[in-house]
Amino acid sequence: MKYLVPVVAVIVLAESVVLISQLKGKPLNQSKQEGENQVGEVVDNLEETRSGDEVYQIELTADATEYKVGQVGKVEVKMLGKIDKSLDSINVYVKYDPNMFEVNELKFDDRLPAPVFSKVSTLRGLLVANFLISDPKGLELSANDQLTLMTFNMKAVKTGNYDFEISTGKEMKESATMIVENGSGKPVSFSSNKLTVKVIE
Repeated sequence: MKYLVPVVAVIVLAESVVLISQLKGKPLNQSKQEGENQVGEVVDNLEETRSGDEVYQIELTADATEYKVGQVGKVEVKMLGKIDKSLDSINVYVKYDPNMFEVNELKFDDRLPAPVFSKVSTLRGLLVANFLISDPKGLELSANDQLTLMTFNMKAVKTGNYDFEISTGKEMKESATMIVENGSGKPVSFSSNKLTVKVIE
C-alpha cells in the first residue's frame, strides 16, 4: 500500500498534463479560424465603403453644353454600379436654378417602379423622385448595370453659366439623395458630378 499512492498520483498527474495540453490546443485553432473569418468580413465591408471606392456613380449629362436663350435641351441622371447589389429604395434630389431654367417632363427608367413622390419644385429649386421597391428581393442590379434615374427637359431663360447637381443634404438635410441597400437597410456610398450649362444670346 505504501507504493500504491505514489503510483496513482503519477497516473493522475500524467492524465492532467495530457488534458491541459489538449485544452490549450483547441482554442488556438478555433481563434485562428474565427480571426480569418473576421478579417475577411472587414475587408469586404471596406471594399464597399472606402472613400474613393464608391458603390455607385451618379452622372448628370445633357445633349449639349451650350444653349441659346429659349432653346430646349434634355438632361439625363444615370446611375452606374460597380458591384452586384440589391436595393430597397432610391431617393433622388437634383438642384437647379429655377430663375434660369424652366424644367418639365420628368421621366423614369422602366425598370423602376412608379415613384411614390416626384415633383419639380420651383420654390426650392429641386427635382425630386422617391422610389420604394416593394419586391422583397429588392431591385437587383449587376456590376456595370446602368439605370436612368430620371430624364427631364429644360428651357434656358437667361444668359450665363449654371449648374445642375445632385443634392447631398448639406444645405437641406431633408433633401439628401440616398440609395438604400435591400436587407440591411443601410445607405450605399455614391459619387456624383456637376453638370455646367452655358446659355448664350
